[in-house]
Amino acid sequence: MSVGFIVDVEFAWGFQARVAGLSKTSPSFQYPPPSVILGGIAESIARKNCVGEKKGKMLIPALSKELLAIGLKPLNCCPIRYQALGRIIAIRESGGVEYPNPKYISKSFDAPARGYTVLSTCDGDTPKIRVFTVFKSNNINLYGDQFNISGDDFWRIHRLGSKESIVSILDVVEVGSREIGQEKNKVIVTTYSFPVDEELNVEPIEMMGEWKDEVYINPYRIESYDEKENPVTNYIFGRKIIKFKVPIMSIVMPFSTPLCKVKIHGRSSAYTYGDEVVIGYG
Repeated sequence: MSVGFIVDVEFAWGFQARVAGLSKTSPSFQYPPPSVILGGIAESIARKNCVGEKKGKMLIPALSKELLAIGLKPLNCCPIRYQALGRIIAIRESGGVEYPNPKYISKSFDAPARGYTVLSTCDGDTPKIRVFTVFKSNNINLYGDQFNISGDDFWRIHRLGSKESIVSILDVVEVGSREIGQEKNKVIVTTYSFPVDEELNVEPIEMMGEWKDEVYINPYRIESYDEKENPVTNYIFGRKIIKFKVPIMSIVMPFSTPLCKVKIHGRSSAYTYGDEVVIGYG
């Protein structure tokens, strides 16, 4: 029995979420990637159920197996990406000398430009986004242990991205299977980010407002968690990634939420609750 969650997230300033290892100065994304959102849910479930770090890392693949749809939209903010210099300890070997080294303090540090995203408010209030997720069921299996996904797990989310990316949850609406509508093989209108993939057969027809492309790790195909796997190679060779269309709210008055008319067919489905429409598998 499918279950959906519509969550309003408030940011303190913005977030930092980037491709680790892509370069020393890799930029941040426009919005927290789907895998980061799944990570926030997984961390919340792990804390509630006293799951250790090693076992808890497998919660993200477990959530991915149950995921039907995930999308987000800005409620009152526009993303502004920038890079900031920050002094960090440089772990390296040069000229036969290992760093950091107390004899060479100045050579033991580096100052790479790190990518950040500020969510600039359009109405003077704190920046907010809305996330809509749909799962096949509210049960996930982890090595024989059963865990339930509930609205309480979303209320417990406290960051999306790096440790500086603090968030608060303003509202959580849990939508049961009887309340979720499912549409297939038709034209729909959505305000949420959505995947554009040949396998899904999602075809944007008309875009109103600004939409941008972002490439993420495919949240529907996170089959395992391997610390030895280099995420950079996935981006370079186009493995395990998927392109999303993401809405960018205009900062020019009157403020408006971007809309997109989309034709869905094949394996894709639109999940609806009132005026909220998110696109995914089905």
